[in-house]
Amino acid sequence: MTDSNDAITSSRGSGASKSGGEPPKRELEQAPLLLRKASVVLMCGAALPWMTAIMTKGHMPWASWFGSWALTFVAGWLLLDGAKARFGAKCSGISKALFKANALAPAGAALVVFVAAVVICFSTGVYFNGSEFLGFVAPTDADVAYSNEYLPAALEFGTLFLALATFAHLTAYEYGGKFSPLFPLLFLGPAVAGPLKALDAASQISDLGPLGFLGLIGSVGVAAGGIMAMYTMYVTMKEAKVQGDLKQAAARERKRAEREARRG
Repeated sequence: MTDSNDAITSSRGSGASKSGGEPPKRELEQAPLLLRKASVVLMCGAALPWMTAIMTKGHMPWASWFGSWALTFVAGWLLLDGAKARFGAKCSGISKALFKANALAPAGAALVVFVAAVVICFSTGVYFNGSEFLGFVAPTDADVAYSNEYLPAALEFGTLFLALATFAHLTAYEYGGKFSPLFPLLFLGPAVAGPLKALDAASQISDLGPLGFLGLIGSVGVAAGGIMAMYTMYVTMKEAKVQGDLKQAAARERKRAEREARRG
């Protein structure tokens, strides 16, 4: 994960782009490789209604949920395809056109699509009065207290988008980009929320039936992906410490050689 390696690989990628060939890929180090696996595990867990299946007690607005689900995956694909376009790898004509217009256009388009997915979440309602399901439309009776239990779907799809964005980021790193330690740090949320939702799903699984199992499987996947990313942070810090120790040892050896040269 050195800057010189980034420059060499990036220059090779740009050369491959001009010649029309596929740019070479760098071999991923331990930390990025672990983070890629964590993103795939998180993606599988977050692709299920791991929050909403429990919060709505099985009263799922499936049309809205699948709409947001599809848009989030489209946003992730735009990020991935845009990363390939950036380094001259094989990608779609859409990403090529967006990248030619502006280097940030694929990421901008992905963000717009994801915002549309979140808007669907906030425009959808699953209303409860305590534990009583009131329907998918807000009650008009002013005396009825109610809450919309579908709002956590925005966090649900945010988790899925994080997994997709991380995978796209690592693809860019593989082709010559720089590795950002911010991505494993963002997995702290799933690492905490996943186990909590898994316990919540396990406590209600007898009442929810198949949807309870779906929520439990999803939350376990989210927890596993988050915890794997936390381990990636540990590996990253360990590697940084080793590199720092090597640099200090090299500096000490260089100073010692200089002292001996002066004495000679």
